[in-house]
Amino acid sequence: MLQARLSFSAVLFCGAVAAWGAPDCIEEYDPAADYFPHKTQLQYAEHFSVEYFKHYKVVTVSAPWPGAEEAVRYVLVQCGTPDPQGYEGAQRIEIPVQRLAIMSTTQLPHLELLDALDRLVAVSDIEMVHSQAAHERFAAGALAEIGHGAGGNLELVLELETDLVMTVAAAQSQYNAHPVLQQAGAAVAINAEYTEPSLLGRSEWLKFTAAFFNAEAAAQKHFAHIAAQYRKAAALTRHIAPGDRPTVYGGSLWRDTWHVSGGQSYAAQLIAAAGGRYLWRDNESRQSLPLDFEAVYAVAHDADFWFTMRNEWHGRAGVVAADERYGDFAAFKNGQVYNANARLSAQGGNDYWERGIVEPHLILADYIKILHPDILPDHALKYYKRLD
Repeated sequence: MLQARLSFSAVLFCGAVAAWGAPDCIEEYDPAADYFPHKTQLQYAEHFSVEYFKHYKVVTVSAPWPGAEEAVRYVLVQCGTPDPQGYEGAQRIEIPVQRLAIMSTTQLPHLELLDALDRLVAVSDIEMVHSQAAHERFAAGALAEIGHGAGGNLELVLELETDLVMTVAAAQSQYNAHPVLQQAGAAVAINAEYTEPSLLGRSEWLKFTAAFFNAEAAAQKHFAHIAAQYRKAAALTRHIAPGDRPTVYGGSLWRDTWHVSGGQSYAAQLIAAAGGRYLWRDNESRQSLPLDFEAVYAVAHDADFWFTMRNEWHGRAGVVAADERYGDFAAFKNGQVYNANARLSAQGGNDYWERGIVEPHLILADYIKILHPDILPDHALKYYKRLD
């Protein structure tokens, strides 16, 4: 019954006109026609590209995970047009995608901005989702849960007749979903936004998702606004002299290791843009640095501000309950600990890892408000909160 209902839904999609104004499927193919009048132009993202041909696109992810030795390519073929020759080893994906499953909450706001949430049929875990619209679809039976990584529910993915599963990947191949899904014949695309070294670069992966829906025009419009607002906020702090920039550190212990953002990471860039002085700013790494408590304390014990990301910490009592040594930091003693858990769903989904991906300008505004409250006196913190 489920499979019959889903197949019927797919029939309804055929020949429909998408919300962005383009037909889903071409009824009479014209080899001279350019079926993609709107083309992606990238400004900040470094790790994907889109090449356009008359009836297909070639999307290349140059860094599917940190340290990857080979790029991955996807040939996106307009529905109703012939399959192009060549491109050995690249996946063929018919577009615009009608039935999508996602394995990261960061892809949800893309669908909402592109007016494509109705094409979402599955998420990894609904409890990790913050979006009210997605929860409503789940409650109505329009969304399934397919699990995480290599342990995902392959049979359910196939039963859902997905056109595409968008996932993430890591260097530890045993955790990845895409090899298992591809072997079973499911179309999979790796979204590698987390590999980008800048916050705007991560946000620009909205255009990656848009390519699968022929929604480039909408993505260009939305991202232009996002980038303009980010640049406007960053301009507010450029006048601040080095001596007037408060010192900042981040992270926390996890299994006896404190992962500190490298000096070239997006977190370090964000602190600098907000008028702060990141304590590991001279480090050349874009990745996190695994340190022990003593190494962090030696550098950050008297720092002005501490930014962290722990869903379970809602006050300073919870911080020292996790490890009483946290109480020795000056930022803790002075009440200058800020946590990115201001927007949690009832089930624990954190909107910082969801809507925050397309609102870097508001994350930056939060940082500016915290570090220099006089610059943005009317801004109310959205993603961060002070731990009292």
